[in-house]
Amino acid sequence: MMKLFLIIMTLLNLVGCKLIQYNSDPEVRISAITLVNAPTHSDLAYIWLPTSNTGSKVLYREAFDNNVVNFSKKYNLTNLNPQAQRFFDSFIMKQGGAFNTKTGKLNLELIQTAMQYTFNNVKSAYPNINTLLVIQPQETSIKVIDGTANWNGVEQHIVTIPQKSVEFRPVISLAVQYYIPDGKNYDFEIGLDLHAPDLTDDSKYEQVIKHILSPIVLLKKEI
Repeated sequence: MMKLFLIIMTLLNLVGCKLIQYNSDPEVRISAITLVNAPTHSDLAYIWLPTSNTGSKVLYREAFDNNVVNFSKKYNLTNLNPQAQRFFDSFIMKQGGAFNTKTGKLNLELIQTAMQYTFNNVKSAYPNINTLLVIQPQETSIKVIDGTANWNGVEQHIVTIPQKSVEFRPVISLAVQYYIPDGKNYDFEIGLDLHAPDLTDDSKYEQVIKHILSPIVLLKKEI
């Protein structure tokens, strides 16, 4: 049986066929982020911008949130996203929505005001909070070489028979802002997923989440 398997694999290799894809975890390949103030608490406040509520972005958002819930349990974080998101969404709705009806683009001035409002309300209940994490998904297309993708600080794979191959695939990244009122905000992008969102895998984005959260909360891993 093993000989037959090896013969089949050799034949596939010769004709350049590909094996089935699999959902590999994104691996962070960039240095840790360092903010001016080191984290002193484990209260996590983050929100999604309204651009995360369209198309497949909704599913990536849900998958990410599932991973944060699991990550928070593992590292003893107080996950304040549900409260923070309600403050943010409620404020936006009362102002008639986040998008300019003429241009279809985000009303950036309103978004800034909503972020400040959200931060103030969360901080009133959790005084330790000094940073609000603001996230929005970004769609782009990247080059995948020999089954390996590198973009925005992460590496991810698909399974291929060893052959020279180049293809372009759509991917999701996260645009992240550390919102610090009366301070210097820090913005960057990090890759999230080369594959379709997987709502059953609650640890797939652990490296990405750890990279994002380490600068703003203390991670006390359970024994």
